[in-house]
Amino acid sequence: MKRPTYTLPSIVKKVFRSGERSLPRTEIRSRMEANELNAFLDLDSTALLEKVLQMDQSPVRVASSEAIVELTYQPHQLYDLAYRFLRDTGAPKKLEQIVAELRRQTQFGWNQILRMLQLEKDTRFVQYQGDIRWFLAEWTLGNDQVYEFCRKNGITQVTSRSLIHFLEQEVGIAGDAAFLPVLDDRFRIDGEILYIIVRSDDDIEEQIEEQMDEPVAEEVAVAAEAIVSETIANTESVSEAAVSESAQPVLHEEQTEQKEQIKPLMTKEEMMMSNATNQQVLEEVQQLLQEAISRLETRQQDMSQEVVAHFQQSNMQAIEVLMKEKHKHEQIVLGIQQVLATSEQQ
Repeated sequence: MKRPTYTLPSIVKKVFRSGERSLPRTEIRSRMEANELNAFLDLDSTALLEKVLQMDQSPVRVASSEAIVELTYQPHQLYDLAYRFLRDTGAPKKLEQIVAELRRQTQFGWNQILRMLQLEKDTRFVQYQGDIRWFLAEWTLGNDQVYEFCRKNGITQVTSRSLIHFLEQEVGIAGDAAFLPVLDDRFRIDGEILYIIVRSDDDIEEQIEEQMDEPVAEEVAVAAEAIVSETIANTESVSEAAVSESAQPVLHEEQTEQKEQIKPLMTKEEMMMSNATNQQVLEEVQQLLQEAISRLETRQQDMSQEVVAHFQQSNMQAIEVLMKEKHKHEQIVLGIQQVLATSEQQ
């Protein structure tokens, strides 16, 4: 899944609210997770914060206390002029464009501006991964709104000539909202046409599930229970045979009264040995079933990455095969979990 995602420094900057200069680490991580700022990244909030703290031009640093993180931004007129430039134009700009405008407005030279203007440290400016332009943090992102509108109304393509009118008049996105189709795999640009890929992963899976035969979970559960029962039954037979053979010489040597006295004792021993063996076998079977679930879940994670790769290549046939495999794995896991629950109750 590919969605417009803030760069790591921008994610941390988005956590700070107006007027805040420092925050506890726990609060930064909490806000990050609450706003799902790292939802499309493989980094958790703790690892993300640590990575940003170690960057050369980091917007934050550790304060006098290790538990507190503070901003590194130092106010300067160049930052304010850059902010006004983006706000007045209402469009993201490359650093070179911003420097050119500031050079026109001030007496600073090009190199001076580059050295002094570290936008990574100002919380008013953010960037998206894969886009070198700078955006204002206050601007919203309209990708979700555009996609939902197109999906609801069955719109699959829009020409570049009518895109602005379509976004403003039909979709009704805010004037300061950014629309970044290049960074979103729900959209594809081909020449002068913007295509909306309305068939998401969830749609594909839903269609496949409707076409599938009856769920195999019950069959898997029955089969697994049969395997466990058969294993236990075989173990009981082996245990009984072994005990009988070991007891046979004793029974032949003793008198009839002694046999009657020994027999109840041997039956008790048989039961104890049988129960111990059964418990051991059951635990081994449960362990194997848990390992099977773990392997299936690992495969599910691998398939998620494969789906993303195929989706970017528009290989819908390969995605359909993976979705079928995913559905089957989920049913098998469900069946195994039912067997485990049953075995634990016995």
